[in-house]
Amino acid sequence: MYADTRSLLVSDIMSSPVVTAREDESVKSIAAKMKAHEVGGIVVVDKSNAPIGMITERDIVRRLLAGTKRTLFFAKARHVMSKPLLTITKEKKLEEAARYMADNKIKRLCVVDGNKKLIGIITESDITKNASYLIDVLNEMISTGYTREEGAEKQE
Repeated sequence: MYADTRSLLVSDIMSSPVVTAREDESVKSIAAKMKAHEVGGIVVVDKSNAPIGMITERDIVRRLLAGTKRTLFFAKARHVMSKPLLTITKEKKLEEAARYMADNKIKRLCVVDGNKKLIGIITESDITKNASYLIDVLNEMISTGYTREEGAEKQE
């Protein structure tokens, strides 16, 4: 039968440390960080390192360059960040993270510890890189006849 112990966890694929910014940091500075670190998004954190928002290249284009009165030179992270920010813990299974991202139509998911502090990030590309593993798990589930409904019935 399918063994839950074979599942990859969020902690197995997350990237850490995460490139971050404060909400009063300039968007110009954030764009420079994105370029320097070759990332498409930066997590905005508060003073306790809890994630409070995300800024992506798309956010900068949509909120600053496409019609707003603010300019790139004066805009701060708080003006363009997407919020609220969805998070997950490192103990969750990769399958759960992938479903959570798909259900919420997001490409990046912050990983937090029990105190809601940022410890990592997973992205769509992280999920894609591990897709072969997920396919193997699905094939094993199919070949053994294991389904979520059957597993739920057996627990009752």
